[in-house]
Amino acid sequence: MTFSLLPITIIPVKKFQQNDVHVQVSHSLIKYWEIDTSKPLILTVGRNQIVTRVRGEAITKDEIFLAENIFSELFLPLKEAQWIASFSRKDNRLTLGPVIGVLTEIDQTGEEPHFRTIHTFCRELHDHMADIGGFLYVFQLSDFSDGKLNGYYLENNRWQKSSVPLPNVIYNRIHSRKLEASPFFQQFKTMLLTENIAIFNDRFLSKEIVHQILYSEEYMQPYLPETSLLTEQSLQVILEKYHSIFIKPIHGSQGRNIIKVSKENNQLSAKLSTGMGKDNILSFGDFSQFHKWLKPFLKRRKYIVQQAIPLITYKERQLDFRILCHKNFQDAWKATSAVARISADQQFVSNIARGGDMMRPLHILSLLSDRSIALQQLELMKELAVEIASLICQTADGLVGELGIDIGVDEDGKLWIIEVNSKPSKNIEEGSKKIRPSAKALLEYCTFLSFGARRNE
Repeated sequence: MTFSLLPITIIPVKKFQQNDVHVQVSHSLIKYWEIDTSKPLILTVGRNQIVTRVRGEAITKDEIFLAENIFSELFLPLKEAQWIASFSRKDNRLTLGPVIGVLTEIDQTGEEPHFRTIHTFCRELHDHMADIGGFLYVFQLSDFSDGKLNGYYLENNRWQKSSVPLPNVIYNRIHSRKLEASPFFQQFKTMLLTENIAIFNDRFLSKEIVHQILYSEEYMQPYLPETSLLTEQSLQVILEKYHSIFIKPIHGSQGRNIIKVSKENNQLSAKLSTGMGKDNILSFGDFSQFHKWLKPFLKRRKYIVQQAIPLITYKERQLDFRILCHKNFQDAWKATSAVARISADQQFVSNIARGGDMMRPLHILSLLSDRSIALQQLELMKELAVEIASLICQTADGLVGELGIDIGVDEDGKLWIIEVNSKPSKNIEEGSKKIRPSAKALLEYCTFLSFGARRNE
């Protein structure tokens, strides 16, 4: 990307006349951008814009003064703030951004709104955006009406609701698959297309589709456990081949509603991931008994059936690794962070939501093998995760900018792909810094979508 972006401080000033819509810019910035002050200036913030005039002033180069009425016309809070600016001589347009909307469900029953599992993460996004420049707010679907949007932005350490400009880009963190499938959400996406507003991770990924995408590439097949859409026949076939299998809902998340089936001496035992401890293990004399018990589950949702891989464990607890991947300002995938996930005692899934713990991956791999091997394994995991992200991005519908990829290591050191999540948990990330790597990575990609991707249109 070769275009120029500048950090700019926008400062509100009192207007002297009722119709004063001038933008005050330093003489050096006018010269640098080669602004034609005789022509009207189009000032764009998000997807909102107004026509104004430029007036040269003896002010600091990295500051722009806007009349207060311009703030209200653009639905911006009246305050001094950092922005990223780009100027186009082609149409005499000054663009300030990025404007980012985080779409999620909001609990409004308390004194302040709560953004559920991403509440703390939204604060991190805001804090980092305040440093790099731009405007971020959080909203829910019902906040959009008649082409206008209300949203929560942080002001004086409190989330306040107000009219906001339509964003350049939306980061979708809706938790409900039902809401995502609703006609209202589909209408909303149609509006975004009309307004040329980017939305990424606009849907959950089903386990069935992810497997199909990855299995279609021959070089990925060795990393994939044998997997089929669950039918009575596919279940019988895979149980004949393996001592242990998993039955997973294709639209499941957080390790919920997974069934582990084990076979010994022609008897079957099943354990559910929703239970804690050993009490929820059920035994069946034959396949017919087991399938009869399973049938009610199949009426509620679709499942896949999958070979269970004997992965390495830590203190007899299940172990796998979550690699977070994001797109960057060059529109390329990178591994942002990695954590080791260790299951709760007596649990067969390692999800943190099911009581699991986190450790630094290099530390735990070094405990289980030589440090040089641990370094190599971690690097291979990151390379595999980036390749997975690239394949899914190329094939899946819509824009994909963030993925959580779960990888396991078997007793021979071989890597296995366990799962891919389009809305990875924000409670999983290595390190204790105030601003997590994923927050920085997401804003980098949003900046690309706001400025870089627009230049390619």
